[in-house]
Amino acid sequence: MKDDLIKNCYISSFDIDDSSLKHLMIIGTKCLIDNKLQRNVYVDNNRLKDELIYFNFYDNKPQYLDVLNVLLPLILSNTNTQKSEDEVLPLIQKYVKYLKKDQYLFDYILASVLYNSLIHNLIENPNMEYEEILQSIKEKMIGLQIKLDKSSIIKFQMARIKAIQVIDNYIDLKVCDYAENEIITNLLNIIYDIYIEDRDVINDGILSMKKSILSILSAEANLNIENIDFISSMGVYITKLRKYSINKSSYNTGSDPRSLVNLNQGDTIVDPILNKIQVISKDFSNNILRISVKSKSGQYTFNFKRV
Repeated sequence: MKDDLIKNCYISSFDIDDSSLKHLMIIGTKCLIDNKLQRNVYVDNNRLKDELIYFNFYDNKPQYLDVLNVLLPLILSNTNTQKSEDEVLPLIQKYVKYLKKDQYLFDYILASVLYNSLIHNLIENPNMEYEEILQSIKEKMIGLQIKLDKSSIIKFQMARIKAIQVIDNYIDLKVCDYAENEIITNLLNIIYDIYIEDRDVINDGILSMKKSILSILSAEANLNIENIDFISSMGVYITKLRKYSINKSSYNTGSDPRSLVNLNQGDTIVDPILNKIQVISKDFSNNILRISVKSKSGQYTFNFKRV
């Protein structure tokens, strides 16, 4: 039963239009390694680095801040809340640097802790009520301790106190509208919408989280989404990681997407990042070489600018 819940939560996160977030969630899944000895699942940072280099050539970074579902594969694959949090925190900090959103670092850290706690709590008890959920994440926020540079501690504590105050407002049903650049408030808005009064969201990042949470609360996953067979198989993969039955090896190959430039239409190769791919088109115009390849995970069009 829990396997189906985990799988549906994963699938539901892809029920959006934005390809950039979907690609990043797939990347996040492919970079996971199960550690049976330590009883946790962690991110293969070497692979993540190369995956993001590839991503730069076939998609654009999300244009909104609400990207917490890049963490969802990691959160769902871990069975222990604290061990999950221990892996989530370094991952979100890597994404903050990658997305060049350093000014929102503390908000991302706090929101990641809240989101990790929320997902794990609901998986264990989908019958939690609105105030119970908010009290739980408030307690998590009160007890939160993380290692930071001395120069950052005061600013972080101020951000943490502000987050607790915002949670208190939502407990008292003093809510705000969705807004750009309000990562924590938007996460709390999702909870409010699901339990109190539904409202329209402002971007696919929020929608992805909202659908993930709803699926845990017994909403059926939409099976009419793009590339559903692959997404469904990755959902099953997540459930296997939770049982440490994959025994995934670390990535130590190293790869460069520019090697695709040497391929011709119709060529089939095994790429270290995309696995088996076939070149379906190759053309050059406006000083850009475009190479479209097809793999099990979908179709990717790489853009290489002539320098």
